[in-house]
Amino acid sequence: MAAVTKVSLKLMIDTERRRVVYAEAGKDFVDFLFYILALPIGTLIPLLDQEMVGSLGNIYNSIANVSTTYLRPNVNKESLLKPMAYFSGGTGLPLHLPNVESSRKLYMSCKCLHVSDEFNTICVCGRSMDEETKYIGTPSANNPYSSVGDYVKGKVTYMVTDDLAVKPLSTISVLTLFNKFNIKEIGVLEEKVVDVGMDEVVKLLKASLLTKSILTDVFLSVVKEEVDCSKKGKEEDDR
Repeated sequence: MAAVTKVSLKLMIDTERRRVVYAEAGKDFVDFLFYILALPIGTLIPLLDQEMVGSLGNIYNSIANVSTTYLRPNVNKESLLKPMAYFSGGTGLPLHLPNVESSRKLYMSCKCLHVSDEFNTICVCGRSMDEETKYIGTPSANNPYSSVGDYVKGKVTYMVTDDLAVKPLSTISVLTLFNKFNIKEIGVLEEKVVDVGMDEVVKLLKASLLTKSILTDVFLSVVKEEVDCSKKGKEEDDR
């Protein structure tokens, strides 16, 4: 898995209502949002802990607790609990969810053209599939064996709304959003640049399953803490 780095977002905050109206984002952040949809749901449940809405966590725990006595011989419990994420390996995405297995290898025997993604699978010819091979084909973001995995074009600024709707940033899209939230004066908006790293990635995922005010819930408390600390420091300097 590639080393985790940070990307920046420029938040446009409605200071009167104390909410994020939208964020200006680059390719890296939008690629990450789209990458989430490429992940098997089993990779997400452990990250959510007890904050899951619904009963998917119960299914996950049932698999973890069921005795192998009740599973068919060819069922690997770990493959259900820790499914592979095909799209992220080698993509160069700067943001990744923690503990998500993203690499994938292919194996074959020396006699057949069949391939498997599990080491030492017995081939139809009876031989063990223990020779690593590679998929060769046209790189594509939708190809599960591709190492490309980037989704949107660079050198474009994207608008990401509070509920994570994404579209290219334009004057029309901004005015439409202002009209929706009855924002009459651009002066009520405050710009704030925030960094998105591993902690924020997990918070974004959790919030996206619980609310439609994701950016507000994740980032505005951080902004408030920074403002409070700044005021406190200024007051101490004035004494």
